[in-house]
Amino acid sequence: MLKRLQASLPWGPGRNGLMLRALLLLGLCELVRTGLYVGFLPQQLAAEKLPLTAAGLAWTVHYGADTLCRSPGGHLVERFGLRPVLAVGALVSVLTVFAMPFAPTTLALVALAALHGAAISPLWPAVMTLSSVLAPEDAQPRAVSLVSVAAGPFTGIGFLGIGALASVHFADSNSASRLHDIGGWPLAVLLAVQGLAFLLSFTLKAGPLRPDTPRRAAAPVSLRRTLAFLIPAALVQTLALSLLGPVITPFTEHMGLGQWGLGGLLVAGAGTAYALLGVTGRLTTRYGARPMLTLGLLLAAAGLALMATMPPLWMYFVLAAVLGVGYACLLPGWGGLVAGLLPQEGRAASWGVVMTAENVGMASGPLLGTFAWDRLGMSAPFLVGAGLFVLTASVYLWPRRAAAPE
Repeated sequence: MLKRLQASLPWGPGRNGLMLRALLLLGLCELVRTGLYVGFLPQQLAAEKLPLTAAGLAWTVHYGADTLCRSPGGHLVERFGLRPVLAVGALVSVLTVFAMPFAPTTLALVALAALHGAAISPLWPAVMTLSSVLAPEDAQPRAVSLVSVAAGPFTGIGFLGIGALASVHFADSNSASRLHDIGGWPLAVLLAVQGLAFLLSFTLKAGPLRPDTPRRAAAPVSLRRTLAFLIPAALVQTLALSLLGPVITPFTEHMGLGQWGLGGLLVAGAGTAYALLGVTGRLTTRYGARPMLTLGLLLAAAGLALMATMPPLWMYFVLAAVLGVGYACLLPGWGGLVAGLLPQEGRAASWGVVMTAENVGMASGPLLGTFAWDRLGMSAPFLVGAGLFVLTASVYLWPRRAAAPE
């Protein structure tokens, strides 16, 4: 079974081990990030009778620092290699996670969160670049899409696992010790996981990230023109995906689905996407990145638009599966498009620029979604998301452009 799993990975013998270690490092850091800011800090601040807005501000500043520093972080990886940059980032993360529960003021907490965001910023562009460098050219779409979904389970563990552990810990009101107030076992688990990530960083490649063999050149356009083509699409796609975040729970409650129904929708959508990712990755290799990306965007738009019509309850689960199919097409299509366009030189820094745009869209979506909900009604966020997906798809349906490979 292990050999079969190794053979199914897109990077090939001798490279799978390095890539899996990089993915594990990425997942551990995402587990700590989600567990710290979503699962632990709000409960720790509440236990100390401090305002919960401090936790929200810390998360926003952390995410903002990560977003702003991704391009410089990618440049550092290009210049100094994976091992030294990610090891320093993981070490700084250990120190900030340890210091955060001791922060005497909100300003100190926010400053530590910003430092943590800057420290972790090289991670995503580094792992994305490593994935595309190690994979054969025809396997790049599947390789990049696997990185995109690999962190999902770790994020869930951080949110649910650390959140549950913190709930049990802070529910114990019998202890009045300072160790109990600052976190006890939940903090110890976060530090242990981040410490493991620090040790794991020493097993990564130390040299620069370059392909072993020459590859077909990307479209003969300047980097500036390439990024100008990619950035708006990166921004709009993540904006459309994230605007439902704050409104999906009240929407499902209004429709009578409840928490169990919401869980079923998430399972139907995410389960379909995960199940089909291998198939859509191979289809992307066969038919090209742009057709699969366009198909994924249009399927996602159709799913959201039909949800806005208030269909029967059972239909929501079908539409969630349609969204899952769209996402399964979108991921390898988008990853293949970006990997095919970015130059080999400076690729990590370029990945950082694209991912900065993605993060800006992810951060802006909730604001747009809640505004549409309040001003236009509960169907509006779904219609806005569908419109954004169609708008993005139109870029790739337009007559062939020099910047857009097949």
